[in-house]
Amino acid sequence: MELPEKIMLSQGGGGTASAALIEAEIVSRFARSGVLAGLPDAASLPEGVIFSTDSFVVTPRFFPGGNVGKLAVCGTVNDILVSGGIPKYLSLAMVLEEGFSRKELGEILDSVKEMADAEGVQIATGDTKVVPAGAVDGIFLNTAGIGFCRHGIRLGREYLSAGDKIIVSGGIGDHGMAVLSARHGINGVESDCGSLRKFADEAFRIGGQGIKLMRDPTRGGTGAVLTELLKGTPFGAGLEESAIPVSEKTRTLCRMTGIDPLFAACEGRMIAIVSAEVADEIVESWKQLPGGELAAVIGTLNTNAEEIVLCGEWGGKRKLILPAGDPLPRIC
Repeated sequence: MELPEKIMLSQGGGGTASAALIEAEIVSRFARSGVLAGLPDAASLPEGVIFSTDSFVVTPRFFPGGNVGKLAVCGTVNDILVSGGIPKYLSLAMVLEEGFSRKELGEILDSVKEMADAEGVQIATGDTKVVPAGAVDGIFLNTAGIGFCRHGIRLGREYLSAGDKIIVSGGIGDHGMAVLSARHGINGVESDCGSLRKFADEAFRIGGQGIKLMRDPTRGGTGAVLTELLKGTPFGAGLEESAIPVSEKTRTLCRMTGIDPLFAACEGRMIAIVSAEVADEIVESWKQLPGGELAAVIGTLNTNAEEIVLCGEWGGKRKLILPAGDPLPRIC
């Protein structure tokens, strides 16, 4: 893909435009080898340390089911969890716009504290900057996280096999549709924004080394995450469209707007590729957890390298094609 001379909003959305920018500017400089190679959600460092960072620019800052503060904690905690780690410490950095409401700041930071306390992570360091009015949209947050690897867990593309199952911990697309609802005053859809700790605990308890890869489908949604996970492997996937869980409220709003739920973001869901022997047991366990009622097996790996095919109820098939940008920018 030929890149424009100036940065475009679509390049932050997790689609092909975003991937092209990252390849040209980040991978070319920092990720041809070393810790950043493969662009993991969190880096696995020596002595069992897992390290991650993320920035949060969601608009509006408050949405059904959360706000930018809760999102900042969950986003980084979840990146560590799906990388096989147990999160322990977070940094918190803020860029504030001159004139920003202290009352709103307090509400956001209360949510940071509440979520961090619930997760047993400490805010260990941070930074605050204030910029002139108009230089930033109210408040932007950055969190970096440190965690420690679970004993005996190994995750990586090198462990994938044909026949492995793709599982999801709940209905997809809720966060993206909740943010869209908040922007346009539509009632009914609540974000799935939340921690994946209990889902990760259950998966590793049951699956052990049968867990091959995990990700949380944030920017770009489930479709983008699966495309990324299979990139550079000899494996493709067949997805059963009828098995992909979408809540009725999210499905209705997606139909109204023409947005494919496969490309709408989640902020409290887990995609995992696991051995066939443990897939059903993990999914049944997930269904017992709050938020996991719609957990499902949605597909199977095959040997059609990097090709993801959706199989419809009536036997029709279509190739999953990653969009260039994101129909919902600034959702995290």
